[in-house]
Amino acid sequence: MAKKTKDGKGTLADLQKREAKAKALLAELSALFPEARGLPKGDRRRSRGKLGRKEGLALRGVLDAIDLEPAMFASLADEDEGHDQGKLETDLLRERFDCHQIYSSIADEMESLASALSDAALTHAALAKPVTLAAYEIAKPVSKRHPAIRAKLAPTLDYYGANAAAAIETRKANKLAKE
Repeated sequence: MAKKTKDGKGTLADLQKREAKAKALLAELSALFPEARGLPKGDRRRSRGKLGRKEGLALRGVLDAIDLEPAMFASLADEDEGHDQGKLETDLLRERFDCHQIYSSIADEMESLASALSDAALTHAALAKPVTLAAYEIAKPVSKRHPAIRAKLAPTLDYYGANAAAAIETRKANKLAKE
C-alpha cells in the first residue's frame, strides 16, 4: 500500500498523476494563446507597454477626447500602427487595451498559482535538504576509502565540485576587476 505524503494530500503516485495532468493542461493552455510570445529580457525591461493596474482604464478617457475632436490628433495617425494612415484609430487602441487587460488577468492568475507551487516545492525541499546535506557531510570523507559509497555520491560530488569551481573562478574574476 502506498504511503501518504507528509502533507497528507495523497501518495507520491497521486502527485505524479496530478503533475502529468497539470503539464497536459499547461500545454492545452499554451495552445489557446499561440500569439503569446516571450520578449527578450532587454526588450521587456525597456518596453513602453508597461501599464499600471488601472492605467489602461484611465487612458480610455484620452481616447474619448480624441473621438470628440479627431482632427486635433490627426498628426498621430501614423503612430497607432493601424490600417488607416490618415486617422488615429481609437477603436483599435481600445481593443489593444482590452487585450492587455485579458492577458494581464490570466498572467496574474498564473503567477499566483506559480507562486503557490513554488512555495510548495520550497516546503518539501526544506524538509529533505538539511538532513540529506548532513548525511552528505558524513558520507563525503567516507567515500574516499569506500568505492561503493563514492560511486553513489558521484553525482553529488560532481555537482558541488562544479559549484565550488565556479565560485573560485568568480572570486578570481572579481579580484582581477578590482585591481
